[in-house]
Amino acid sequence: MEQERRILKSQKNVFWEALVIAVFIFGTGVFIGIWIETNRASEISDMYSKSELNLLDVKAQTEILNLQDVNCPQAIKKNIEFGDKVFEDALTLQKYEDANRITSSLVDRHKEYDLLRTILWINSIKIKAKCNNALHTVVYLYDYLPETLEEKSKQEVFSTFLQELKSDKGDDVILIPIARNLDISSLDMLASNYKINSTSIIVDEKLVITDISNVYKVKSVLNIK
Repeated sequence: MEQERRILKSQKNVFWEALVIAVFIFGTGVFIGIWIETNRASEISDMYSKSELNLLDVKAQTEILNLQDVNCPQAIKKNIEFGDKVFEDALTLQKYEDANRITSSLVDRHKEYDLLRTILWINSIKIKAKCNNALHTVVYLYDYLPETLEEKSKQEVFSTFLQELKSDKGDDVILIPIARNLDISSLDMLASNYKINSTSIIVDEKLVITDISNVYKVKSVLNIK
């Protein structure tokens, strides 16, 4: 009888020990998850703050161009450098979102980045007007969190093609990816000129590509083989 009591007591101790360990592991996992998500959101905010400062600099340069003769080589060089930074940040942001649960905070950060990219597009148009189109822009408008598998597949094809284009011809092209469905009024005003209702590529504000079968036309318009 005494032995049975000891066995029962031992089993209870094992149960409570296992429960405590399980709770500890679960709590630690939750804490680490929250810490990682908070840290990523903080890093994204830092990325945005740095890009915002760069953008203010680019906007100031653009305003200067409105006041005096344009140093086109310098203006184009600076715009391409900022465009490259924005593109790199877009890839980093995508990695964070792929590895993380999408929260309202991440959506807000994404929207802020898309506003930056929209202003970059506007500034690029201004420089092109001043410098006789001596600058190529490829604007990629896509749906953030696409609702259909067809649209998601289309975006994967477009995204892969444009990343390869940027890798091959980075110094000749400013690639500006912007989510078109996050209610950014300035972007909506720009996009309304092109009657876009799905994932699209706009090349030099002239050619609009909406079908995968026509993606090759991007290189032909840019005179890239």
